[in-house]
Amino acid sequence: MTADSAGAGARILVVDDDPGLLDLIEMRLMAGGYAVSCAASGEEALERFRAERPRLVISDLRMDGMDGHALFARLHAEAPTVPVIILTAHGTIPDAVAATQRGVFGFLTKPFDGRELLAKVAEAMAISPKVDASAGEDAGWRASIVSSSMVMEELLRQARRVADADDPVLISGQRGSGKELLARAIHAASRRAGKPFVVIRCAELADLKPGASPLARALTAARGGVLLLDDIEELPPVEQARLLPLVREHTFFSAPTRVDAPDIRIVATTTQALDQAIRDGRFRADLFYAIGRVALNMPALAERREDIPALVAHFVAQTHGAARGLAPEAMAALQEAAWPGNVRQLRSVVEQTLALAVTPQAPVTLVRRLLREETERETAALDEARRAFEYDYLVQLLDSTAGNVTHAARVAQRNRTEFYKLLARHKIDPGRYK
Repeated sequence: MTADSAGAGARILVVDDDPGLLDLIEMRLMAGGYAVSCAASGEEALERFRAERPRLVISDLRMDGMDGHALFARLHAEAPTVPVIILTAHGTIPDAVAATQRGVFGFLTKPFDGRELLAKVAEAMAISPKVDASAGEDAGWRASIVSSSMVMEELLRQARRVADADDPVLISGQRGSGKELLARAIHAASRRAGKPFVVIRCAELADLKPGASPLARALTAARGGVLLLDDIEELPPVEQARLLPLVREHTFFSAPTRVDAPDIRIVATTTQALDQAIRDGRFRADLFYAIGRVALNMPALAERREDIPALVAHFVAQTHGAARGLAPEAMAALQEAAWPGNVRQLRSVVEQTLALAVTPQAPVTLVRRLLREETERETAALDEARRAFEYDYLVQLLDSTAGNVTHAARVAQRNRTEFYKLLARHKIDPGRYK
């Protein structure tokens, strides 16, 4: 029996403090066509798991030090989509059954049958997607995402798992973190790859004059593919009402009746916690629950600093090829920076550095100056966006409460004095809304 094409050559981490059993499992799995790493303890297993990112873990339940229960808890916290199979003696079967209720993929009793082992492994491989960036043609869907960090690899596992479904996807994350790249990767990995990928910038819809819905126009353009709603928290209320039946029932309101919508998948991105927008009355709760059935979170660059060297190399290659680069001290400065603008800001700094450097290796002094300037711009942009949001929120709040400051302050969870100070800061007269 050999590994099927989905699992051929896949790496499996085996953990057991019995050297003889560890050797036996390794031989069985290698004969089945798998690559195998072995660890004699839970602590060693964690190190190997983080370094090698296997597609499956097989662990003994009873081990000295970190046992199988504790190891599973640590693995599941870091990478919940990686299946874990527990090996157990007959006397501990109840413990293994309890472990499966907590999320362990399955268990095998010792002494195990070789065919049963390979069958269980093949079953686990079928639900453990291959996301390795070096995995040949299978990696094409994620080619635009430069990463090798654990947090990103786990996110890509989740993305690959949901790619072939048609459920809506909600991707949250800070500005510049790469949410649209992830959405395009999901599209590329799905059965809809090759079909249209249409983007609606929801923030641009607020000032549109009444007329034909931009959603109605986009549905035709996105037929068979994906409709991405960028910054869905900015979608005007009337469009939120139109979107809800599209997500729930695959129908769309086209005055004066509802009509069947074309076959499309809805993906949305957001930079805000939508639960707060719901409490503020700016976003529909029913739409949130409908569109957030599959929720993915794009980590900030500061949460994946180990990806910075690879990202820098990618941007350098795109801009100047291998002839230019950054001095080691300059690279260190990039890895230590705060990155409020995330990957988008990193790209800007790298491109400016290469454009301004007069030596083959850009110096750290230039990088630090550009970092300071970029961070000041990003901070100013964030402050401006925060002020604009606060102004819009106050106006909407006063409009919905007919200028009743007491009611508006209660909704905003502020006392009247604080609320009046907010109004004064933005030069808003509540009397205009009575």
